[in-house]
Amino acid sequence: MASQKRSISFDESVLHETEQRLAESGGSLSAFVNAAVLRELRVSRGIDLLAEDDKQFGAVPAEVSSQIAAEWLV
Repeated sequence: MASQKRSISFDESVLHETEQRLAESGGSLSAFVNAAVLRELRVSRGIDLLAEDDKQFGAVPAEVSSQIAAEWLV
């Protein structure tokens, strides 16, 4: 896959912790940031799909949401 170079800025504390973790794992900052952005995109797409379902089928009733959350958070 082709890549493009970009300049980005980090909060100092975020960059420091990231660099510490990467030093321990031997990973690269570019790969770490790419993976993080990809995860965020997937979450964002999921949220969009849920919003589309709510528009098409209506919101999930609160009692059903509570039951599902209870089963998943066991």
